[in-house]
Amino acid sequence: MVKVAFIVEGKCEQIFIDFLFKNNWFSDRNIQKVGPTIDAKGGGNLCPRNMGLFVSQAKTHNPDKIFILTDLECEPCVEKTKERLGNCNECTIVLAKKALESWFLADNEIVKFLTNSNLNSYEFPENTSKMPYDELKEILLKHTQRGTGSKVMFARRVLQNGFDIERAAAHPNCLSAKYFIDKITTIGVA
Repeated sequence: MVKVAFIVEGKCEQIFIDFLFKNNWFSDRNIQKVGPTIDAKGGGNLCPRNMGLFVSQAKTHNPDKIFILTDLECEPCVEKTKERLGNCNECTIVLAKKALESWFLADNEIVKFLTNSNLNSYEFPENTSKMPYDELKEILLKHTQRGTGSKVMFARRVLQNGFDIERAAAHPNCLSAKYFIDKITTIGVA
């Protein structure tokens, strides 16, 4: 088993990583999560001046690798966003295009469940006119006359009701979810 420490942008990403861990998704890929998932409490905190602190915190658990999950937000360039995080040679960085919630939009089954409808697949989950969470809120209001609640509550609800990262990654226009799985798989076979 490869020991991996996780640093994430915020609470929703923390819930996501911990959910996968609890459901043996990582162990099925030869990954042993070490230490608690480190929540940077917002993307603005994942910057060079703070990365050393987060990486040092992760290293106290003696990981073989450190995995960072953050959102691209509205930045046009993945490489520039990675540069913003600073240099971390022992880190693997994955950016959810726009936001983690785009992966929720890419899972057609969870969208159908949440809306209690037969919505067809959301064509471009990583290229929404609004942030993906706002898009989901609008879809739910339209189909159920109910909102999403807070982002954190919504993330928990999505995960507890059958969200599947594999389905999201299979979506032809959700490449960052596929990249997430590919990176985890690569770490697990290292």
